[in-house]
Formats: sequence, C-alpha cells, structure tokens
Amino acid sequence: MKYFLIICISLGLLLQNFSKSLIVLQFNAQQSYIAQVLCENRNKPEMHCDGKCYLKKELDRDARQDKNTGRNKERYEVMFVNALPVYIQVPVAAQVAHVAFYTAPSLETPASAIFHPPKPLIG
Repeated sequence: MKYFLIICISLGLLLQNFSKSLIVLQFNAQQSYIAQVLCENRNKPEMHCDGKCYLKKELDRDARQDKNTGRNKERYEVMFVNALPVYIQVPVAAQVAHVAFYTAPSLETPASAIFHPPKPLIG
C-alpha cells in the first residue's frame, strides 16, 4: 500500500512537470484525427495547418493553467549556511617520536631468529 501511494504521487508530480511534453506527444500520436476533426482550419487546406492550431490552443491553455496555479504557491528562498561549529581535535598526550618494546631474551634466541623454510613431508 505504501509503495502504491509513493508510485502514484511520483507519477502525479512527473505528469505535472512534463505536461507540455505529454501534450505534444498526444498531438503527434493523434495528428491525423486532430487535423481532420478538431482543426479550426480543416476547411482551408492551402494553409497546411494539419492541426497545429489545436496544438497551439492546448499549449496556451496549459500555460494559463500553470500560471493560475502558480499564483497560489508560496515561494521560499533556500540558502545553505554553514553554521556548525568547527571542532579542532587536540591530542591528549604529547607526540612520542620513538617507542621501544621490551622483548624477553629467552624468546629471542639466535636459532629461532634465522628463517628456515619448512621441510617437505614427501621426500
């Protein structure tokens, strides 16, 4: 149900924004019918109107409708302001140049310090 509502609202917004494109698309799809039945100049074939008068009338009607609905809309100016405080991170401890670790001498014998590759099991 939620997805259906989201899709309907999205389609409504898209159709509202692309109304002029939809009018032209409808005109192109039905141009022969518009030229024969709805055209004001269908009795004057020398004008070669082919329904363009109907297209102009529909686009003007859509522009008037957009203009009328545009008056009721409130306009807000949105501006980005970076008002967040800037935090400078100061280290708690002083920087140490060199750290030495203690190793027990019993763990570090010369025999274990030299690398020996593993011996193959199959010989």
